[in-house]
Amino acid sequence: MILKTSSLPAVAAGAVVALGALGYALWLLPATHSRFWLLFGFVLAVGVHAAIGRTLKAIFSSVTPLASGAPEASGYQRSIYGTPGSATSQIVGIVLVAGLLLGLGITLGNGWVGSAGLLVLVVAIGLDLQRWERVAASADWVWFQRGFGQKVHQVAIENIRDISVQEDDAPGFTLRHGSRNRVCRLNLRMNDKRIVALPKTDAHVDLDAVETVANHIRSRQELMQELASRRPGGARPPQAPEPDSVPPVDTPADDADKEMQRALRRLRRQAASAQPAAAPRDETRRPPKS
Repeated sequence: MILKTSSLPAVAAGAVVALGALGYALWLLPATHSRFWLLFGFVLAVGVHAAIGRTLKAIFSSVTPLASGAPEASGYQRSIYGTPGSATSQIVGIVLVAGLLLGLGITLGNGWVGSAGLLVLVVAIGLDLQRWERVAASADWVWFQRGFGQKVHQVAIENIRDISVQEDDAPGFTLRHGSRNRVCRLNLRMNDKRIVALPKTDAHVDLDAVETVANHIRSRQELMQELASRRPGGARPPQAPEPDSVPPVDTPADDADKEMQRALRRLRRQAASAQPAAAPRDETRRPPKS
């Protein structure tokens, strides 16, 4: 769930109470080794959440992949501890509360407090899966999902006009980078000029994975264009006919010349038929005079 503006005072009051409780617990702890166990509770909660969350996401990715009907060539997912934002900050806050309860339970030897810390940690893992954002690219499609069990969106690579990797500084605080945070994401510009913004993640760690997805999409576009140009009449521009192949066109002057030639042939035939036949020549030899 995402916090609304009206709930910010309540969240601030809760944060103050949590900090006060943490300070009071530190003041009650008598020895240095007890404070060490309290710090160990935070480290334990963060480590368990990261390990279990990553394992569950890997299992779900293999069981229910984003791409259907084709293997996933590349992809990335949002980092929880390196991506600032209200959605990730709430998950990290719940993990820290679980670490506080675990540390107090171990320090005070109270099993109920430690059990409450484990229960809060389970809630944090479930919320992490519910808000899990991931991206995958197959041979012909780009897939992305905002939350496990939510709708899987798909974009055809042939409908993508161009692709860009957006990288910006991000305000906020994270456990991994403090206040020096950078986020990156993929922006897909479609043929109808719509822009599809994919989930963002930690640029310090996941920029290479985002660039890999972008390069995969570009290579598939180039391959599709090359295959289209090889098809008959695919992408080749129409060529003008050569001079030898231009069909002859009859003009009025040509028609008049042909008519005159036909008239002259008729006159020759009529003249030849009207001429009298020549007399036969006597070829007999007369005897010589004596």
